[in-house]
Amino acid sequence: MDAAATVELLGGLGLFLLGIHHLTEGLKSLAGDSMRRALQGLVSGRLSAVVSGAIFTVGIQSSTATILTVIGFVSAGLVTFSQAIGITIGATLGTTSTPWMVAVFGFRIRIADFSLPLLGVGALLWIVASGKWRSLGAILAGFGLLFTGIEYLQEGMAGISWDLEAFAGTGAGARWILAGVGIVMTIVMQSSSAAAATTLVALDAGSLTFEQGCAMVVGQSIGTAATSALAALGGGLAVRRTALAHVVFSMIVGVLGLIFLGPLTAAADRVGEALGNPNGVLALAAFSTLFKLAGVVAFYPWLDAYARFIVRISGSGGESAVGRLDPTVAQAGGSVALEAAWRATLEVAHAAVDAVRGRIAGEPIRAVSSAEGVQQVEQFVESISLDTIDPREMESRMVRLCHALNHLAEVDDDLQHAPLPADGWERPAAFEAGARALTGWLEATRASNAPPDPAVFEALALASRQVGEARKVGRDRLLEDLALQRVPAATARAGIEALVWVDSALHHAYRLAESLRLASGRESRR
Repeated sequence: MDAAATVELLGGLGLFLLGIHHLTEGLKSLAGDSMRRALQGLVSGRLSAVVSGAIFTVGIQSSTATILTVIGFVSAGLVTFSQAIGITIGATLGTTSTPWMVAVFGFRIRIADFSLPLLGVGALLWIVASGKWRSLGAILAGFGLLFTGIEYLQEGMAGISWDLEAFAGTGAGARWILAGVGIVMTIVMQSSSAAAATTLVALDAGSLTFEQGCAMVVGQSIGTAATSALAALGGGLAVRRTALAHVVFSMIVGVLGLIFLGPLTAAADRVGEALGNPNGVLALAAFSTLFKLAGVVAFYPWLDAYARFIVRISGSGGESAVGRLDPTVAQAGGSVALEAAWRATLEVAHAAVDAVRGRIAGEPIRAVSSAEGVQQVEQFVESISLDTIDPREMESRMVRLCHALNHLAEVDDDLQHAPLPADGWERPAAFEAGARALTGWLEATRASNAPPDPAVFEALALASRQVGEARKVGRDRLLEDLALQRVPAATARAGIEALVWVDSALHHAYRLAESLRLASGRESRR
């Protein structure tokens, strides 16, 4: 093996990986959060989930980013688990856009001569510009690095001779060994796109046959599941289930692809001949698409049953919204992470507000502290990268969410210092109105996707004002009764403490509800 060729090969691979990274990051940044919102909005059923997953992956050129986004969606409760599986297998199909791009622009049209100018212009924009222009610079630089890397890969591959037959043999077991090579390539490179590009270059250089390349592509598809497996480590139940679904899908489709490798390669070869591709690179790109499309078609009718199967083998047990706030969700993007944090805050708020309602209504309720939940949400919010949020749309939501967390902490403090019931004292009617208003908010916000009726918040505001007035009037009356010896001192003291406590707790509960309304991003301003 020529040492210089090896250096060129490694350097070309490094440039390609760097190009893919800049291209993906530039596309994600240029699209902002609109693509994630579009992905969530378009997903309504199985077909839309698969198509959306494929389009999203083509748009950002990264199945890894798509899978992490989907895991975040599931954890945040934005999509169902069945829909998430559809998006995931659609992302598998979307990865075939990269082999086509490399095959067409790297081998047929050969834009490598323009790659250095693209790289220069892109790097300049990336350094001196900001906003969308900086993102465009990253995209141009990514393309330049990508095709410069292919050029070096081609030069390096010309000086290297692969004898895969001596390694894998020529029998029926050879395809399984070559698939193993493909798995290792993807895991080592941490990119199925880079592994596919290397395979295309090797095929173009004559270092392997078309059938060998196809077997390696199948293995590379299985290797992408390593990303999901790593994401599942230490993740919550939703993360583990989504990752497991991707791993099982990739392995089953990979095994089926190797079993039916003959018919698939024959079909891809005919596509390559129709496109006039003597070296087979277009045929290999076609094989990647046909193989993954066949896997999607095979799984599509059974998606719901497959989802139930994954749920069954992954174990039962519910998860709280707070428990789903793991780092994977934060990596899914600002809007997804913010939605997850909002839902977790709402979940903790429900328990706290219900305890306040019970106390105001005179029910014997033992409040459980929400301090730990508040702390977990605050830590998660701190982990959200501000670079992943749209300042125009989400900064105000972030601020209001922090207000909600502060009011939630105040509600928790009120609950921990609730006074004992005041015997022999007539509770004011405003207390009952406050309890009813809190009940109305709790019922209206059980479905977190629908904005509550503004009347719910108007009732809370009114009840808070009424309790404030009842506190002033009631305190003066109790002190008068105490002075005229109409009530015992203990009763007057307990009544005043109850008035003060209900006034504070109801006010904080109302401000908590109002802050959550403003942080939701899904209601019309009153």
